[in-house]
Amino acid sequence: MTVELQSKLPHLGTTIFTEMSALAQQHEAVNVSQGFPDIPPPEGLVEAAIQALHDGVHQYAPMAGRSDLRHWICGHHAERHGATYDPASECTIGAGASSLLFAAITALVHPGDEVVVQTPAYDLYAPGVKLAGGHLVEVPLLNDHGTWNLEALLGAIHDGTRLVILNTPHNPTGTVCPPGFLDALADHLAEKPTLVLSDEVYGSIVHDGRAEVSLAAHPLLRERGLAFGSFGKLLQVTGWKIGWAVGPAALTAELRKVHQYDVFSTGAPLQAALASFLPTAEGRAHIDGLPALYQAKRDHLLSGLDGTAWEWTPAAGGFFQVLDARNLIDGDDGRWAREWTRTHGVATIPMSAFFAPPTPQLRICFAKEDATLDAAIERLRHIAADHVR
Repeated sequence: MTVELQSKLPHLGTTIFTEMSALAQQHEAVNVSQGFPDIPPPEGLVEAAIQALHDGVHQYAPMAGRSDLRHWICGHHAERHGATYDPASECTIGAGASSLLFAAITALVHPGDEVVVQTPAYDLYAPGVKLAGGHLVEVPLLNDHGTWNLEALLGAIHDGTRLVILNTPHNPTGTVCPPGFLDALADHLAEKPTLVLSDEVYGSIVHDGRAEVSLAAHPLLRERGLAFGSFGKLLQVTGWKIGWAVGPAALTAELRKVHQYDVFSTGAPLQAALASFLPTAEGRAHIDGLPALYQAKRDHLLSGLDGTAWEWTPAAGGFFQVLDARNLIDGDDGRWAREWTRTHGVATIPMSAFFAPPTPQLRICFAKEDATLDAAIERLRHIAADHVR
C-alpha cells in the first residue's frame, strides 16, 4: 500500500540560503549570500567556552536558560532601552531567536487569526503562521520613497488582528525602523487586542549615527509584545544558536509552554561561556563597538564598488547591503545570482526570493573579513564590467 502524504507546506522547498551556499561550495565561490560572519568571535569568549567544557558544564541548562545569563539580558535591556524585565518570568533563552520566534507564533496564533507582516520578510514568519493555522496579511515595508510605510501597516491592522511582526534592523533590506514609527503604531493599537513580536536580532548594529530602536524601549508596546535578540549575530557565533526573548510574564508563560517541548534547553557550555564573557571589559567593549565595526565593513564594500554600474542606498543597519542591478540586467535576478555564482565566483541572494522588487536586486552580507570583502568586490566589479548596458 502506498502511503500518501499531505504536506502542510506544499509550496516550500529548500531555502534560497541553503541553495546558494551549496552552489558557492560547489563552485568554490566567495560566499556573501548567507548571513553568517567569517569574522572571528572575541578571543575571551572562545576561552570562556573552553573553560566551561573543562569545568564539566555538559548537562542540560534550565529550560528558560541560565539564570546569570538571563540577568545579563535583562540588564542589557535596562541599560540600553530603559526596560525592566524580571529574569525569572520575563526572559527566555532558546536555540537562536528563530526557535523562540517560531515558538511564540505557535503559542499565540490560533486557527483563523490574522497576522500582519511587512514584506519583504525573513522567511520564517510565513511558514510559522501557516503551520499555526493563521492567516498572513502582507503589507509593503517600504513606500515609493524607500521609507517605512506606516500607512500601509496601520491600514492593515483592525480590531480582529491578532499579531503584528516587526523586524529592525531589517533583513533583507538593511533598513531601520524610523523615529516616530513605534509611537504611531502604539497609538493605533491602544484600543485593540493586537500583540506584537519584534525581531531585533541585529540589535545595536545601526549605522551613520542612527539610534537603536527596540520595542522594549516603548512602554505601551512593551506591555503587549515580545522582543527577540541573538548572541550569534552580536558575537559572530551564529553556529552556537543561542538567542533570547523578553516580554511580559503572561506572554512569556505562553511562549515557554511551546519552548519546553520544542527545544527545552540549548547549549549549556555555550550559555556558561556567554554568562562569563559578557560582563567583562572585553565583552562590554565588543558590544559597544558593534556599530562602528559593521559600518566600516559596509563602507569597505561600497567604496570598493564606487564607480561601477551597481546602484545602492547604503544599509541603515544590520549586515546586509542591497545592490540594485537595473543597469546590468533585465528581469530575473534569481537566474543571474545563480549564473554569477558559477561564472564569476561570487554567491549572493536574489531579492526576488523574498518579494517582487521593482528592479533586479541582490543582497550582500558584508559581515566578512576584509580579504573576503575584497575578493567579493573584485568579482562584483567584473560582473559590472561584463554586463553594463
